[in-house]
Amino acid sequence: MSLRRKVSHFLALVVVAALAVGIIATPASAKMSAKQKAQIRAKLKRQVKKNPAVVKKRSFLKKASLVNFKLPVTVRLRTGDVPATPANEASTNNTNRATLDLGPSLGQRQVNLGGSLPAEISFKDSYDGGALGNVDLEILPSATKTLSSTSIPLLWNTSVSTAGTRYDANFLGLPSALSGCGNFTGSANLPFGADNLVPAIPIFGPSGLPGFPYHQASDPLVGSAGSPEGFLPVDPGVDNINNLAAFKDPGNPDSLGGNPSPFPSGSTPTGFTQPPSVKDTVLRTAPLSLGIAPAGTAVNQSTNANGVFNSQDITIGKSGGQANLFGNIPGKGYGIDVTVSLATKINSILRIVDQDAFGTNLRVGDDWPAGIFNCRQVYSGAVQNYIPDVKLQGSLKISPAITSDGKLRIAKAALQTGSYDASRFAVAACLVPFASYNAPANGSDGDPQPSKIPAPTAFPAAEGTANLPSDVDSYRSGADLDLVHNTSCNSAPTGLVKYSALAPATVGQLSGANNIADGFTVTNSGSVAAVAGDLKVNNVSADILVGDA
Repeated sequence: MSLRRKVSHFLALVVVAALAVGIIATPASAKMSAKQKAQIRAKLKRQVKKNPAVVKKRSFLKKASLVNFKLPVTVRLRTGDVPATPANEASTNNTNRATLDLGPSLGQRQVNLGGSLPAEISFKDSYDGGALGNVDLEILPSATKTLSSTSIPLLWNTSVSTAGTRYDANFLGLPSALSGCGNFTGSANLPFGADNLVPAIPIFGPSGLPGFPYHQASDPLVGSAGSPEGFLPVDPGVDNINNLAAFKDPGNPDSLGGNPSPFPSGSTPTGFTQPPSVKDTVLRTAPLSLGIAPAGTAVNQSTNANGVFNSQDITIGKSGGQANLFGNIPGKGYGIDVTVSLATKINSILRIVDQDAFGTNLRVGDDWPAGIFNCRQVYSGAVQNYIPDVKLQGSLKISPAITSDGKLRIAKAALQTGSYDASRFAVAACLVPFASYNAPANGSDGDPQPSKIPAPTAFPAAEGTANLPSDVDSYRSGADLDLVHNTSCNSAPTGLVKYSALAPATVGQLSGANNIADGFTVTNSGSVAAVAGDLKVNNVSADILVGDA
C-alpha cells in the first residue's frame, strides 16, 4: 500500500472515531422533547413519594440527571419536641445550638434553634463532570418557612433577683439598696408597703395594702390624711422574674438558651454581689425569625441610621451548595457543603428596674404613669439585620421514614461550622421602648390613649382587672405582636408608653445629636446599638422531608 493510501486510510479512521465520540458524548436528553422530560420528571416524583430510597438507585439517578430533575424538600430541624404531646420537650432536649460571640464587652451567648426552610435538590446532569450521587442543594427564601431561635440575653442587673429587693421600694422612699424586683414573683397580687413601712398611709397591717393605692382626682397627694378609694392589683403575671429560664425551646420569649450562666464570668464587675443569672436579664432580644435572604439583596450598613450603622455595605449571595447521596463529596471529608445568608428583624425586650417615682399618687382619670411598668417588661421596635455567608458542612444519610407527625422523610442531615471559621457580621438591637410585653387591653396601644386609671368599684376591695391597660397574665400575641415586629426602631411608641411620662410631657422618638451646639462627634440618635458578632454553629440536626411539608 502506497504512503498516500495509508495516510488517507488513517485520516478516514480518525474522522469515523471523532464522529463516534461526538455521537456518544451527546446527552440522551437532547433527543427528548420538553413534554417527554416533564413526563419523566413527574414519574420520578411519584417514585420518590412511593419509596424515598429510590434516589440511591443508579437507574433513578441516570434518569433524573438526564431531565435535570428537581425535588422540592423541606429542611426541618429536629428540636427534640414530641409532636401531639402537651409538653414542649424542646425546652430541655433541643440539641440544635449555635454560639454567638459579641466581643469582650458582652461575651458569648448560646442560641438554640428550630424551624424549617424550603429547599430544592437538583440532580446533576451526567455530562457536567459531576461525580455519581452528587446533587445541588438550593435553599430558598420563604414568607412562611423560617428558622426560629431562643431569646438572646444581652445586659443584666443583679438587683432584679437579689433577695430583699422589692418592686415598691421607690414609691415608698426606701433605701436604694432595696430597689429591685426580688419579690416580683408568683401569680397572686403583691402587697404594697408591707411591714408597716409607711405609717402615713392609714390602712396597714403586717401584710401591707391589698394593692397599689389610688385616689379620686380631688384627693390630696400620698403622705397626707387622704384615704385611697381603691387599690390597683399588682400581679407579676407573665412578667414574673422566675419565668426567664435557661431553656432551649425556640420561639419562646422567656427561653434564653441552654446556658444557665449566660453572662461573662471571668471577672465580677464592681458592685455586683452575685454572679448574674438569666433572671437578672434586663435587655435581651425577642426570639428571632431567621429567613433566607434573597440573593442579590443590597444592604446599606454604612449610612443606615435606623439599622446596622457605620459598617460595611454587603450584597447577599445565593444560599445553597452541594451534597452527595452516597457519602462524602469527592475531594472533601464531608457529605454536605452549604452556605446560607439569613435575614431577621431584631426586637429588644427591656425590663424596667428602679423606675423613677415623682411623688404623685395615682388618680382616677389620669394617664397610666411609668410606675406601672416597674419590674415589668416592654418591647422595642425592630431593626433589620442580616447574617451573610454562614458556611456549614456535615453529613447526609438517606433514611426513608414516616415521621411521628405523618411527614415523608427522605434523609437526615447533620451540620456544623466544622473546619470553617465563624461567620462575622454586624448586629444591631433597638434600645427605645415601644409597647407593653403583655397583651394590651382597653385600646392601650392607641393614640391618644383611651385607657385611663378607672374609677374605684368599692372600698377597700381591690379594683378588678377589667379596666386595666393590659392583661398581665397573657403574652402579647397575634396581630398585637405583629405590630411590634413590623414597626421600625425609634418609631412613635404606643399610647400606653407615650403617655406614661409625667404630664404634660410625653415619651417620644429620639432625635439625632447636635454635634455643633453640644460638642458631640456623631449625629445618630442612640436608638440603635451595633456590635460585631461571630456566629459558630455547633450542631444542627435536620430531617429532609419530601415536598412542601
